[in-house]
Amino acid sequence: MQNVPKHPFPPLLVTHISGCISREAGGLFQSVRHLTQEAARHNIDINMLTLLDRYTMEDLPQWSPMEVYAYPVVGPQRFGWSPGLSRHLESSNTEIVHLHGLWQYPTVAVLRWARRTRRPYLISPHGMLEPWALKYSRYRKAIVAWLFQNACLREANCLRATAASEVESIRLAGFRNPVALIPNGVPFPEVLPVRPPRAQNARKRALFVSRIHPKKGLLNLVAAWARLLKTEAGPGIARDWELVLVGPDEGAHLAQVMAAVKASGLEQHVSYGGEIWDEAAKNQCYTSADLFVLPSYSENFGLVIAEAMSCAVPVITTHGTPWEDLETFRCGWWIEIGEEPLFHALKKALATPPEILREMGLRGRKLIEDKYSWKGPGRQMADVYEWLVGRQSRPACVIESTSIPRRTV
Repeated sequence: MQNVPKHPFPPLLVTHISGCISREAGGLFQSVRHLTQEAARHNIDINMLTLLDRYTMEDLPQWSPMEVYAYPVVGPQRFGWSPGLSRHLESSNTEIVHLHGLWQYPTVAVLRWARRTRRPYLISPHGMLEPWALKYSRYRKAIVAWLFQNACLREANCLRATAASEVESIRLAGFRNPVALIPNGVPFPEVLPVRPPRAQNARKRALFVSRIHPKKGLLNLVAAWARLLKTEAGPGIARDWELVLVGPDEGAHLAQVMAAVKASGLEQHVSYGGEIWDEAAKNQCYTSADLFVLPSYSENFGLVIAEAMSCAVPVITTHGTPWEDLETFRCGWWIEIGEEPLFHALKKALATPPEILREMGLRGRKLIEDKYSWKGPGRQMADVYEWLVGRQSRPACVIESTSIPRRTV
């Protein structure tokens, strides 16, 4: 990997561990990949350990030139028991481990490695300590927390959050570790895809891009869209729009969503557009939209929001995401969670003149360009690694807690 020359120390070896590095991981596929690739520019040597899934080998080239080691899972994929991954970690000479995600066997492997070597590790929960996320499958998570997850979190030298709201959730969950507040970045398309011309009577498009999962609030979106069509007299402005849902189905939630579409008589107004993983194709998809909607119950960042904004699309999202900037910079609507506020926001957005929506989109694109490139987060992450091994003082992005002792190399 490319490193900054004339650094006073030799490159620091950091091993990242994630239960999934393929498209199966949703937004983490993009955010973890870009964070590690950017951190590696700052005298950091990085390799990745992961669990093998159906898309790993197909998506592996996108991690180049990073060394990635993918190991098969024995037993249920959901738990992720992988003796090969554990053996690799135990035999490595890595100086730091960075664990991504919770609730799986790699947590056990990291905890055992840290207790044996007394070397530091940090954890990126990726929103998995948010209140809504903790309530989802709460009994299974309670058992896993008691068995090993809480111990691994308590003993971590540092936790990484992507927004102030995630720091608050970490504290509410009872963890007092130092927290590195490092936002995600966004790959910024320097040149926007050319938007294909629309037929004169073609409908405008509202777009949802994310996993098809209960956390994303899609049933609220369908219900709110149905209300728009039912409450307007005459042709109605909602009839001039279509709603397109794009993303991978998770846990068969798509069937539930489309059943709600059918029950509401929305078959001519709401459609499913499949999955899109190619970056250029995804940008083209965003550019085809006049409005982006993500009505999530909980997001630690919401990468798709930033992606849509980078393509100059105004956004509606909820207070379950850390995107107050939408209101501050007048590039969208940041609303309470639920069907009722979503209905009113959609009613306002769909009635907004196209030229005003375009202006909002351009303000959002400028915000992403100015504030959310990957260079800053990559530099900050490298500084945290250096701090954890005692090469530098505590970075400004780390919110320290003196009540938790910090393990060092």
